[in-house]
Formats: sequence, C-alpha cells, structure tokens
Amino acid sequence: MRMHPHFSKKIRPIFISIFIFLSFGSLSVNSIHAAEGPERIPLEHPKYQALIKELTEKHNFKADELKAIFKQVVFKKDIIDKFNRPAEHLPFYRYRKIFIKKDMIEKGRAYLAEHDKLLSEVEAVYGVEKEIIASILGVETRFGKPGIERYRAFDVLNTAFFLYPRREKFYRGEIISFLKLTRKEKLEPFSIKSSYAGAFGVPQFIPSSFLRYAVDFDKDGKVDLWNSKKDIFASVANYLKHFGWKKDKLLYLPAQIYDDSPQLQKMLNRGFRKTISVAEAIKMGVEIPYPAKGDTPTSFSYFEPNPDEKELIALFGNFRAITRYNTSVHYALVIVHLSRRLVL
Repeated sequence: MRMHPHFSKKIRPIFISIFIFLSFGSLSVNSIHAAEGPERIPLEHPKYQALIKELTEKHNFKADELKAIFKQVVFKKDIIDKFNRPAEHLPFYRYRKIFIKKDMIEKGRAYLAEHDKLLSEVEAVYGVEKEIIASILGVETRFGKPGIERYRAFDVLNTAFFLYPRREKFYRGEIISFLKLTRKEKLEPFSIKSSYAGAFGVPQFIPSSFLRYAVDFDKDGKVDLWNSKKDIFASVANYLKHFGWKKDKLLYLPAQIYDDSPQLQKMLNRGFRKTISVAEAIKMGVEIPYPAKGDTPTSFSYFEPNPDEKELIALFGNFRAITRYNTSVHYALVIVHLSRRLVL
C-alpha cells in the first residue's frame, strides 16, 4: 500500500496495526479462543447440557454413560490452525504437485491392477468408474494407508464443536452421528483415529457420511471401512452415486468468454453449486465446446494451471458429485487428472 508523503509518522504505526487486525482478525480470534479454552469438556456448560439432553431424549442414550465418555475427551487445540489453513486453498498449480507425481501414479496403477476384479464388480453395481474410486482413495489415504489419522476422532469432533465457533453447529451434528454409529457398529469410541477434520477409515468418511452412505458390501453384518476392501470400494461408489454420478458422463470442459457483460460476470461469480443450462450460458456469452448438449446443467469455476494464468472451466454433474466428497474444486480436478493418468 502506497502512503501519502504527508502521512503522519505518529499515525502510521496505528494505521498499520489496524490494517493487520482487519486482515487477520478472524483468524486471530479463532486461535485465541482455542488457546484460552479448557483442556477438558466442561460438562456443566450449557452447550453440553443441551447436547446430552438431546442425546438422551431423542436418541435413547443414557446420561451417565454419555458423561463417562465425554469426561475422557481431551481437546486438541492444534487442529484449529489446520482448519484455517487447508491445503485446498493453495493455488492449483501447487496443490496438484502434492498428488500428481510419478510415485503416486505408479502406486495408483499397481493398486488398480491388484484390485481390478473387485473394482470392476463395484463399478457394475454402482456405475462409478473404477479409476475414480481408486483416485479418491489415493488422494485421501495414499491408496489405502491413512497415515493422516493422528487423533482420536471423538477428541477432534468435540474440539471443533466447543472451540471453533464457525463450525459449531456442523460438529454438534457429527458428535451425535459418531455416537450413533459406534453404538450401531459396536465400536469403542476412543479406538477410532481420524484426521484433524474428524474423517476416518480408508475412505475418510465423517460420521454422518458413514451412517448414510457406508455399505456392507461383503455381507458380513457390519460396515468395515478399515479392513474390508469390498465395503471400502462400495461405500465410495455409493457416496458418489447418491450425489448424482452417472457412468461415462461429462466431468468438465474448457470454456471461454466472448462477452463481458455485468450479467455474465455475476453468473460466473455466483459459485459452482448454482447451475445453468449450456444453452443459456452460450446465450450469455460463454463458449463451451462439443460434446456438451444445450439442455445439460453446467456451472463454472476458475483455476490456476500455472502462475499468472487463470482458466475458466464448465463443470458438469459428475464433477459436482466429487465436490460433495470434498467441497474444493481443486480436489475434484486432482481426482479427475489422477484418474486419467491411472488408465493411460
């Protein structure tokens, strides 16, 4: 920022301090909130009193058993900084290098070959291509080895609920889902390790996704997302199918703008969740190549393939299905790029 030459030297430090606070205030507030918070759950706090009441009255848990479990939780305050600095916020040309590299591609091809029969079976049932399933497992857990599971999942969920106000409502629901799934699957709550975000198992499902989309594909009476390849592959495929995946359909196409109207810019900047038909987008000034059909719903996003370079892409249903697994466009792009490398 360039300052006027007559800007007071006494005022300047104050101005800079205000600028720093405004720029990083929300991050600092979250970090301070976590740092000053307790190490253990204060069960007398209204948040936990209300949570325990809901769990007992609506979900048939026993209050004494819940309190005994909650008393074992240790808040993991280091996860708050990780929430504020996810890898997906890197520009794409940097994020891509984490996953699209020689050893990942070689491991992925070997993984695909090793499990080809089972992946083909799952593809036949759910209509999700095997290379997409393999790529998701590659990005999430380096093809089945979740080394990112450093925390006890229940510690993470409670830390985020109590010490991270931005996601309090979300993680309150995940605590409930976690307790329901451990009861259903007869799992010891503190035996489950997770990422800093509370995702666990080889597919890295959060608790609510486990309850809704995990599949007992091997028919042994339980869902095992740690050891059963059948359950793991089918659960990933079932997740994508639920969010609209269609076999052999478009993922994304390059797009170009040949108009610069305010209406077009508003449409492009409204987020990739909101769709418009290809025909409508073309009328507004976007060029989308064949084979996109006029009545196909599409949405748009920019990404940076290289420094100082930005490209527009038209996104279709299968691409948006991947963003339900992880909400980042960068994540979905990496899944697509890696899957193509695995079958070359």
